[in-house]
Amino acid sequence: MKFMKTLSKNIIAALWGLILAEVLAYITSQLEGMTPDYKLMAIIGAVMAIIAVNCVNAITGKADPAKQEK
Repeated sequence: MKFMKTLSKNIIAALWGLILAEVLAYITSQLEGMTPDYKLMAIIGAVMAIIAVNCVNAITGKADPAKQEK
């Protein structure tokens, strides 16, 4: 059950990271007058989102006193 919860968090984070990276790539390309590399931005956005979600889960999981071993 915990695996499915972690997997769903990672999938949703990757999708949001992909979407936000694409929007950021479009906006910055319009401001700079350049052609963006959407594939690269999608990969970077998804990877960064997954890293961020897993770091937040690790930090908050250790900070919860109810889950700590006695």
